[in-house]
Amino acid sequence: MTVVAEHPTIPKVPGSLPIVGHTLRMVRNPLKFASEAAALGPIARIYLGPKMAYMVSNHELLYEILVRQAKSFEKGRHFERARPLLGNGILLSSGSFHRRQRLIMNPAFTKDNIASYLDIMRSAADDIFTTWEDGQVVQMYHMFYELAVRIVIKSMFTTDMAEQDIAEVYRSMPTVISGFERRAAIPPALLDLFPTKSGKEFYAAVERLRVIGHRIVADYRARGELPKNDLMALLLNSAAEGDKLMTDKQIHDEFMTLLTAGSETAPSAMGWSCYLLGKYPEVQERIQAEVDEVFDGRPVTAKGLERLEYTRRVVKESLRLYPPVWAISRCTKENVTICGYDLAANTQVFYSIHSVQRDPGVYEDPDEFHPERWEGEKGKRLPRSAFVPFGAGSRNCIGENFAWTEIQAVLATLLQRWTINPVDNAPVPPVAMGALVPGPLPMTVTRRKK
Repeated sequence: MTVVAEHPTIPKVPGSLPIVGHTLRMVRNPLKFASEAAALGPIARIYLGPKMAYMVSNHELLYEILVRQAKSFEKGRHFERARPLLGNGILLSSGSFHRRQRLIMNPAFTKDNIASYLDIMRSAADDIFTTWEDGQVVQMYHMFYELAVRIVIKSMFTTDMAEQDIAEVYRSMPTVISGFERRAAIPPALLDLFPTKSGKEFYAAVERLRVIGHRIVADYRARGELPKNDLMALLLNSAAEGDKLMTDKQIHDEFMTLLTAGSETAPSAMGWSCYLLGKYPEVQERIQAEVDEVFDGRPVTAKGLERLEYTRRVVKESLRLYPPVWAISRCTKENVTICGYDLAANTQVFYSIHSVQRDPGVYEDPDEFHPERWEGEKGKRLPRSAFVPFGAGSRNCIGENFAWTEIQAVLATLLQRWTINPVDNAPVPPVAMGALVPGPLPMTVTRRKK
């Protein structure tokens, strides 16, 4: 195989150390590292141990990787580290297998089916919001995390999951996600060379979640008639009709994939949105006025959500500043040239969505919160490839529309009844785990008087 020469104009991120390369810097402060790489240009060289890789921070290069030349790339090490939990689910599978799985699962994410999940989303939110007292301090991100776990389980799997299992997911998932992140930057052989407390906790948490997943699949097998719009039912019915792909193991992998994605991305987006609403009370007041006008105190509906134009712009700007999936990787399957840069086969390519969506060449005042940038013609002029919180191309997140509905429905239900304010004006630091989550986010909830 021909080896492509390293492009002479691709700068190297400074601070590489012998043997470990940039690994320690990436693990200690990944957002700062990605920002430093972005400052060097659209693509930069990094080293994971002795192996060279690339960090992409430009939307045009990203479009080449995800859309135009997607067939020249495969999932990178960032994804492979998740196989202990997700197996060959839709996030990690590839080729014809992935296309078949996506075709089977698509019906669960149609517009009509997502609308049918709205009652579950609103009910789960009401169960929490109605318990609050005026002036209570709520840890918003942790609250949204538990809420998202309940929503994804009840929407996708219409099962009465035991409370202890929900609590177990809430307890174990952060341990698993942080373990995945460490293994994306550090070879697992090094992490597991010596038994450590964090390593033992990681494998124990993976096993606890696997047990829950197998139990739910078994419970569905024992049922009689299955619901029509339930994802688990779609998978089981596909297996019953002779689809050899849909073994119990594959159904379990898809369950764990959607549980992981649904419990990580939505609470991050809702948490950051609330942080920004607390920081900009005039924006919160405008959303509340829009929600009042559309629903007039009535329960949130799918048709009503379509009319929340300003709310959607606010959520979109929140997703731009704080994309839940902030960085991902790919690996070149062959020698490839993207926008004039030559990349050799079998090279890891990381791309920072966080940096792409804060590109000063695309966004005016990129670090500032400006929902109006998405208004009308201004928003249409922004390149689609510079806003990719749910990915792009054939690997675009299958649950994107579900996530948009959930985020807006929960926020509208919340702001119908409550005004949220930060406990203090201290900045909330982003924590780059599997999702880009807010650090401690205590907020005071005040009952609205109408």
